[in-house]
Amino acid sequence: MTDSTHKKDPFAHLVISRKRKLYKFANFDSYANCFSYLRGEPPEQIQKSLQPWTHQDRPLVLEIAAGNAQFSLQLAKRHPEVNFIAVDIKSDRLYSSARQALAEGTANIAFIRMNMLELNKVFMPSSIDTIWLTFPDPFSRKRSVRRRLTHPQFLDIYSNLLGSTGDLKLKTDSRELFLWSLEQLVAHKWRVKELSFDLHESVMPDDYKVMTYYETRFTAEEVPINYGTFSH
Repeated sequence: MTDSTHKKDPFAHLVISRKRKLYKFANFDSYANCFSYLRGEPPEQIQKSLQPWTHQDRPLVLEIAAGNAQFSLQLAKRHPEVNFIAVDIKSDRLYSSARQALAEGTANIAFIRMNMLELNKVFMPSSIDTIWLTFPDPFSRKRSVRRRLTHPQFLDIYSNLLGSTGDLKLKTDSRELFLWSLEQLVAHKWRVKELSFDLHESVMPDDYKVMTYYETRFTAEEVPINYGTFSH
């Protein structure tokens, strides 16, 4: 009979995974390019902390629901004359790119853990030049539609942050989400400036084709990527 003390713990991987997340949380909070904003907090402190990226005479690009933020990091390397801020609700997703940016000396990018509905509290009106939505969750269930990042409640936030001269850029593998988003944007008086239903077969700029983690997988599976640029 096998000694029970030598049996493999079926939950060991969950413990290890949790320890890794806690490790990433701790490091994220200690990195000089990382910040957290919790709902209900006074925004003055994070606004002051972000001044090296927001109070410079250069364009500011915001990636929302950035995941691991490799997209923003690659753009930041390509464009040192532009500042980038990657935002996600989970710091363990942002952790790897934040660490890489510090290791490589990429100083024109910052990372924020926060709820997307709080963006207006952290950033001033008309302070953003470009907002990227890269492969947002399609939230396919009808009861979850309000959580889509192209829902009118979010479009109002983007309009305030971008002002009259900024652009909203969206790319997604979900044709259903893309078409629904186009309906919302047109209904709320956003202007379509660029449009493609197969980004990587288009003549769009190379920057648009910098791939996220999910995009690499989708293109390998020959899933066309939908893309659009919009202004308000």
